[in-house]
Amino acid sequence: MNRFNRFALGIAVGTLALSPAVAGKHDRAKDAIATAQGKVDASAKVSGGDTPRIQASAEASLRAARESLSSGHKERAIAEANRAQQLADQALGEAQKSRADAAQAQADAGVAAAQAQAADANARADAAGQAAMQAQADAAAARAQPPVMVAPAPTATVTSTETTKTVTPARPAVRKVVRRAARPASVTEKTTTTVSTGQ
Repeated sequence: MNRFNRFALGIAVGTLALSPAVAGKHDRAKDAIATAQGKVDASAKVSGGDTPRIQASAEASLRAARESLSSGHKERAIAEANRAQQLADQALGEAQKSRADAAQAQADAGVAAAQAQAADANARADAAGQAAMQAQADAAAARAQPPVMVAPAPTATVTSTETTKTVTPARPAVRKVVRRAARPASVTEKTTTTVSTGQ
């Protein structure tokens, strides 16, 4: 019996030693699938770049890992769960790269707009400087010229002449024959001249 006990004890110890290894693979496969599920869920929340295609591949690998575990293929389930984790990590990396590229493009556009505004401001400043230099040159030229004497405008002279004539009729002729020369009618003439000079 001693031998039989030893044999039974050896089988029991072997079974116990083998059991944790088998149970360990099952637990490792479950842990790998849970980790992959978390990463796939995280990558599903981000978008950008090639993320949807990679996300679909990660979900397919995760489904395959679950099917392999349920059919008893623990090693294959662990490998497929690891593949799903890699794809989910790649999707996260693509999304981060896409965000970084978008931020860089926006920053570049902001820099370009600022440079355009600066160039426009410089052009306006140059134009203002040239106008100021031209004004200084005009002022210097005006100071160098002798003063211009402007002759006063000629004053207007108004002359008005008024002439009044009064005619006194001659006396009616009497029918008396007297030989005398008839008197001519009297004429009075008055002339007024006004001269004004505006100043």
